[in-house]
Amino acid sequence: MRVLHVSDLHAGKTLGRINRNEDLYYALEQIINICKEERIDLLLIAGDIYDKSHPDHESQNLILDFLTKMHSVGIHTVLIAGNHDSYDFIKSYKNLKRIARIHAFDRPCKNASDCIIKFGDLTVACLPYPSERVLTHIDEHTQKSYTQKVAQYLNVLAKQVEGSRYTVLLAHLMVESAKVSGSERQSTVGEFYAVKPEHIPTGFDYVALGHIHRHQKINKTPVRVYYSGSPYQIDFSEKGTQKYVNLVVFEDEPTVKPIRLDLKRELHEVVISVKESFSTALESLKALKGLVKVILKTDIRDNTISIKKKHIEDILEDRLVKFEVEYEGESASDKGHLSRDLDLLEAYKVYYKNTYGVELPEELREEFISVRWRAEHETHTS
Repeated sequence: MRVLHVSDLHAGKTLGRINRNEDLYYALEQIINICKEERIDLLLIAGDIYDKSHPDHESQNLILDFLTKMHSVGIHTVLIAGNHDSYDFIKSYKNLKRIARIHAFDRPCKNASDCIIKFGDLTVACLPYPSERVLTHIDEHTQKSYTQKVAQYLNVLAKQVEGSRYTVLLAHLMVESAKVSGSERQSTVGEFYAVKPEHIPTGFDYVALGHIHRHQKINKTPVRVYYSGSPYQIDFSEKGTQKYVNLVVFEDEPTVKPIRLDLKRELHEVVISVKESFSTALESLKALKGLVKVILKTDIRDNTISIKKKHIEDILEDRLVKFEVEYEGESASDKGHLSRDLDLLEAYKVYYKNTYGVELPEELREEFISVRWRAEHETHTS
């Protein structure tokens, strides 16, 4: 049995004004070719099919076209809902198994046997994103923590696959030692949601995870546990990262082979400092392909920012997704409360990187600045 593990497609994702379906389509076409070349029997999609719970029609058409292509080449596809997906929307896909090789699981099953599917010698246990609401409905022990309930449910699934020659767990969840990319929804990757590696049951030959966008193997687990990661760079926190899917071959001892994907539009973050030649920086922009975020670091007294931005826009055109200004080089007396804001922001950036091992995501940076402003405003008006 030859299996391909992918996840976190995020159809309908936008970055500023840019729709990322073009990047996803490019990745999906590669996945189709990999399935043909590697003679894949089964495709596993570990959640976050869509970026929003109510996807637009273009994104729906993109995903359905991909799934029907998988069916047309004789490949079975198992997909589960992620935290970005609507349970009820993914539920509408369940009827597809009547006419195609598409098997959808929308939510954790109260009867765990309903989340088990078999393909010859291979048995797959499915755990769609376990929201607190659904877990509370399944497990009446209200005093248990979220992670305790998830761990217990995993053990129940493991018992369901006992006796099978090969076993896979397909799940969308956070494991404690996983390295986040920074593009995940931050409220769902914190300590409260992190399942300990040792809570992954030993009854599985391979654990195919979604939720974290960075491809990685989870260490200190009793079995093979992998995040395949997103098939394209979701936002600028993933700049410079490569993307993969996992080929898993079940022959005697299962083997895992990451296969690298090409990127349609690579993401770049360029910092232009007041300390360097602006004309030289502009020249370096001309060679960039893909989508670009520019951070202009300049003096607070610089009255040419709008002119510099126009030069940057003229060079990058529609490749420029974000433009930000950061001030540097002035004394605190020159900057007033702006200096304090930037100092706090820098401190938070350091804290976040030391805690999570990645740069502060853009959405958190913007929220931090917004909260800081509201705090000062309320203090001044009180």
